[in-house]
Amino acid sequence: MDVLAGCRAFVDVSAHGTFTVGAAAGGIPQSVASRRIAALEGHLGGKLFDRTSRQVRLTPFGRDMLPSARRLVELADAMAEQARSARRRPFRLVLPEVCAAPVLAQLVLDARRAGL
Repeated sequence: MDVLAGCRAFVDVSAHGTFTVGAAAGGIPQSVASRRIAALEGHLGGKLFDRTSRQVRLTPFGRDMLPSARRLVELADAMAEQARSARRRPFRLVLPEVCAAPVLAQLVLDARRAGL
């Protein structure tokens, strides 16, 4: 089970009060959000929402779990941003003066392909 994806769906749906709007906010279909939350409920061992035809309400268990789910999503987002920044960080390349221009050009091309 993808706990992060389940937590992201849980946070989005709880913030918007419906599966349809919460799923749309997360950029996923409603059916996917529903499956992810059901899997998360199974993983955690309790119901997160009381569902009606038009809206959802957090259960007491859901209220207890929501702060941790939010933290997990926030940490994952921060980690992704940190990784993007780390990949953009400039680096120094020291070469001997005798290094031919085509060799240097190939090194730069290889580095760009590798995302450096």
